[in-house]
Amino acid sequence: MKRAARKKRRGFVTLKIVRGTTENTRTLRLPKALIRFTLGFLAALLLFVGVMTYKTGNLSFTYRDRLDDITELENINENQQREIETLNEVTAEVREKLETLEDIEAKVKELVGMDE
Repeated sequence: MKRAARKKRRGFVTLKIVRGTTENTRTLRLPKALIRFTLGFLAALLLFVGVMTYKTGNLSFTYRDRLDDITELENINENQQREIETLNEVTAEVREKLETLEDIEAKVKELVGMDE
């Protein structure tokens, strides 16, 4: 027995739009493929928005952590700058004392009569 060659029917969804009691109802036929595509697109869009929301929230937490790190490093930098200034002052004092000692040594050598 031969089967009759039938054309594959596309699936449709029929929507009836009721406008009121006095107006005619309208019928809207949409292909199932269009509805599936639209639902798939909306699901993908929802997934994309969810992922981007998560990433943005994660970025703000990372930003706060980095800001705390930067603040801590700035405090350490200020302390080190103060230490460097103190060391520079001490170095200047030591240089002055060394020059004074060299002058005293030169005077002592001159008084003793030692030649360099």
